[in-house]
Amino acid sequence: MTESTDLDPHVASQLEGVVDGLVAHTGGTLHRHELRELVFNNYADLAANAKVTTFLPVLAGNLTLSQVEQSAAARSAAGEAPLPSLLVLDEHNSTRSQAAAALLRFYAPGRFRVSSGGLKPSPALNPALPTAMGEVGLELTDPPRQAEPDEIAAADYVIAIGADGIDWDDPAPNTVRWPIPDPDPTDQQAVVAALTRVDASVRQFLRSVDPDHELHPPVLADAETES
Repeated sequence: MTESTDLDPHVASQLEGVVDGLVAHTGGTLHRHELRELVFNNYADLAANAKVTTFLPVLAGNLTLSQVEQSAAARSAAGEAPLPSLLVLDEHNSTRSQAAAALLRFYAPGRFRVSSGGLKPSPALNPALPTAMGEVGLELTDPPRQAEPDEIAAADYVIAIGADGIDWDDPAPNTVRWPIPDPDPTDQQAVVAALTRVDASVRQFLRSVDPDHELHPPVLADAETES
């Protein structure tokens, strides 16, 4: 495998960004390190014979995505059941739902196909979020987006986050509600407190649906005591 230390720092940074995008695009169906290995190996193979390398990080990402999709199609053709879908909702899709989606991908890779959305999505992520989430925050590459009714109805699991609940009737019997208020994005302490509750709720949810799954230690130090 080509290590990032063997590459130009700018190229290595581009490739890490490609990996983050693939983590989000694939909804956490694969471990990040598996996607990273594929991307870096594909880049090395392409670079070995390329005269122009400007667009190779993007091409490596496209090739990796194609390989992942082909693998998924092969598993489907072999009769393997598709992963259950899990949709996390809140009002703005800029902090709580984004964090929950990243944590679900981190704690239970390959267990669900995870996505997030909002009722009234913000134009951008909460800038305090990646810092508060540390390394897991690097995988928060989904821009805030509108959650569509048909998407909500089709999800195998729906997690609705809000202080007083999301403003609609439960779309399915599998809807779980977490009464976590939206933090002031300028208040780092409030953001961390909200994300600690999200972390604890994610861990509690995963234990309820898959009690035999061994969880990684909490991303946020106090999450275990909150759960």
